[in-house]
Amino acid sequence: MKRCGSGSIGSTVSSREVLGKLQREGESVKSDIDSETIADRLYGYENAQYDQNAKSFLASRKILAEILKRTVPEFQAVSMAQIAEECIEGTPRISTIPVHPDKSNAVPQRIRGDRNEDGSPTEGYVTYDILFHARVPASGECITLIINIEAQRTQSRARLRYALLRRAVFYACRLISSQKETEFAGSDYDGIKKVYTIWICMDSPNGQSIINRYSLNEKHLLHRYKEDRQHYDLLNIVMICLGERADKDRLIHLLQVLFTESKKSAEQKKEILNEEYGIELTEDMEKELRTMCNLSLGIAEKAYDSGIEQGIERGIEQGMKTGIQRGADRLGRLMGMLLQDGKIKEATKAAEDEATRQRLYREYGIEP
Repeated sequence: MKRCGSGSIGSTVSSREVLGKLQREGESVKSDIDSETIADRLYGYENAQYDQNAKSFLASRKILAEILKRTVPEFQAVSMAQIAEECIEGTPRISTIPVHPDKSNAVPQRIRGDRNEDGSPTEGYVTYDILFHARVPASGECITLIINIEAQRTQSRARLRYALLRRAVFYACRLISSQKETEFAGSDYDGIKKVYTIWICMDSPNGQSIINRYSLNEKHLLHRYKEDRQHYDLLNIVMICLGERADKDRLIHLLQVLFTESKKSAEQKKEILNEEYGIELTEDMEKELRTMCNLSLGIAEKAYDSGIEQGIERGIEQGMKTGIQRGADRLGRLMGMLLQDGKIKEATKAAEDEATRQRLYREYGIEP
């Protein structure tokens, strides 16, 4: 038996009780850390290596094809292979193009179709995670889209301290405004390209996986005149949130396998990608996937140890509080019985002496 408390209370708590409490507290803390701290340490907050590997993996053509096929209406009738092999132009740029503009846009000597620059060296850059052009076969001609993909640890306003959708709106607006003197010159606004900014969040506001798309729409307030949609349907936002449970949606399942199913090994994930999605990993992709899995495992193990340690501390504290309360209740019952019997001297001695207390507990049949 282990004594808990001090002074006149002198309560006792069994070691089995304490261990049980510690285990429950440890598992509780471990669960909290698994769901929050691990993800924080992975997705860009504390682990630049994981962040860069995740972005590089997302930027592979076949992964991008899955994302575009599911979220961009222009690609719904295009085969996955065609999207990957023909529609994605050049090499997607990863964390190299700034979001913020300079104080003014200087007119360049020539139009830069690939938009290498979007800001000024005088500013602190915030870069797009992934940015590329995509061409969609339509009515015999190709429509060029500008696609931005962002990977985010969380969409939670409480944790970010702002609404992520508002940030997405800002990014989309920058994708539009930065086209001046890059995609078109002067007042040739017909040259504006349609943009999509696609945000992949590793959690969900309601625990379920969701895919939402936001766009500009026409609403008639007086009489009816229908404008050609291509002139205003230029700005689009897609929010993808990964839920806690496995999902049958093809894209959600793919992203969960890649980013939130930490118990699967790199080999298991490689097998799923190959068998279910026909994605054969290149040497670089395999290396990136293995790195991501190893980092996830290492952080999970540290978090588990930390969780158990915190759980023990929390469990001891709670165990002491519980033991003290039980001891107080038990002693209170004993005192009441002694005073009722007129045994004032025995009551005084029991308040000061542990052996006397234990003897009287047995005599009066007061169980722990």
